[in-house]
Amino acid sequence: MDLQTFLEDKFTQWSPPEPRVLKRTKCSITLDWHNVEPFHFISDELLYRLEKNEKMPPWVVVYRGGKTSKEIDNLAPRHCHKFRLRVIVKASAVPSLAARALQHYGDEAAVYEAMEAVGGSGDGCGTAAGAPAAGDGAVSAAPSSDGVGGLADELEDTRSAGRTARHKWLESRWSGLTWSSTDTDGTSAVCFCMAVRCGYLKQVQGMLDERPALIGITNSTNGFTPLATAVRKGDINTVRFLLGAGAEVEQRSTSGQAALHLAVLSASIPIVQLLLEQGADFEARDLNGLRVEHYAVDSCSLDMLRCVLDRGGDVHAEDNSGWTPLFRALCQNAATAVIEELVVRGSSLEQADRAGLPLTSAARLLRDRHGRGRDSVLRLVDSSYPHEKALANFTRLTKKIYNVQSLLKLPSPRNNN
Repeated sequence: MDLQTFLEDKFTQWSPPEPRVLKRTKCSITLDWHNVEPFHFISDELLYRLEKNEKMPPWVVVYRGGKTSKEIDNLAPRHCHKFRLRVIVKASAVPSLAARALQHYGDEAAVYEAMEAVGGSGDGCGTAAGAPAAGDGAVSAAPSSDGVGGLADELEDTRSAGRTARHKWLESRWSGLTWSSTDTDGTSAVCFCMAVRCGYLKQVQGMLDERPALIGITNSTNGFTPLATAVRKGDINTVRFLLGAGAEVEQRSTSGQAALHLAVLSASIPIVQLLLEQGADFEARDLNGLRVEHYAVDSCSLDMLRCVLDRGGDVHAEDNSGWTPLFRALCQNAATAVIEELVVRGSSLEQADRAGLPLTSAARLLRDRHGRGRDSVLRLVDSSYPHEKALANFTRLTKKIYNVQSLLKLPSPRNNN
C-alpha cells in the first residue's frame, strides 16, 4: 500500500475530537473544533459538517463550511443539546495528501508514526471515501454562512470537473458527542427545586456544592423556595437536609407564606414539629394576615388543628378580613368536628368581620352537599337556633293539623255544644 492510499484509508477511519464549548447564552451555544491532529497539515483544505440531535429527524445539520467555530443560535432555553462533527477533505486536495504529509512531517517514517493513533476499530461510524454519509438521517438546517465554498458547492465542482472516483472527497467518522445546555436566569433554580421535589438528595447535594446560593433561591415558576417545595411535598428527610445545609426557616415565598404555614396546611405534624424545633415563628402572618391557626382550619385535619391549639394557638386571632379561625371554618364550610373543636376551645360566637357580617349569619349560609342547611353547625354557634327550630316545627305541625281538619270538614267543638 502506497502512502497516498494509506492516508486516505486512515482519514476515513479517523474520528475527530469532540467540539469544545466556548460560550453559552440563553438561546445559543458557541462551539470550536480547530484541533484536527494528526491531519492538521491539510487544515486549509478541510470542510466541516456540524449536526445537532433532534427528535425528528434524529440529526439536523446546523453548519457546514470551512470555519473552525460556530455560534448555534435559536436554541430552546433551559434545554440540553447534543452535537457531533464530521471532517471532509476537499476533492481538490485529495491527490496531494501524501505530498502535504511528507512536506509537514519530513519523511514517510514520521508520517506512519504520526498516524499510528488513528485506529480502524470498525465502530460502524465511518463511510467510504467519496460517498455521502448514508443512514445519518440528517437534513440541512442552514446553508454555509462563511466565505469558503460549502460542501454542496464542492461536490458540484467535483462532478463538473469530471474527476475520477479515486480523487473524490474524503469523509472522517463522526466525532464523539458534545453535550451542552443553553443558559438562562433561573434555570438552576428550576432544576434545583425539581430535584428537591423529587427527593434526589444526591443531586441536590451536588448542585449545592457547585452553587451554594441555590439554598435560598426562589423558583420563578411558582414562587416557592427549595425549603417550601420540600415542605409541600411532605418529605421530612429533604426538609431536614435543607435545614442542615443552611436554609432559612423564615424565608417567605412570593405570597408571604413561611415554611411553617405550608407544613400546617399539608397537615404534616412531624414537619411542623421539626420547623418549630428549628425556631420557626409560631405567630408569623402571610400577606393576608393568616396565621397557623387559620392554616390549620384550611388543612381540614382535626389532628393538625389540635396540635396547633395545644401549642398555644389563639382561637381569637384575626386575619386582614377580621376572620377568626372559627369564622374562617364557617366560610370554608369546614367539617362539623373542626367547628365543634373551635367552639369548645372558647372561640367567640359574637364575632363579626370587617364588612359587618355576623358569625351566625355566615353559619346560616352554610349548605351541605344536598343543598340543605347545616343544622349541626347552627346548633353549635347560634344560641337562638334551637328555639327558632322548635317554633318553626310547631308552626308547621299546627298548619298540618288545620289542613287535615279542613280536608275532613270536621265540625268545630263550639257547634257541637
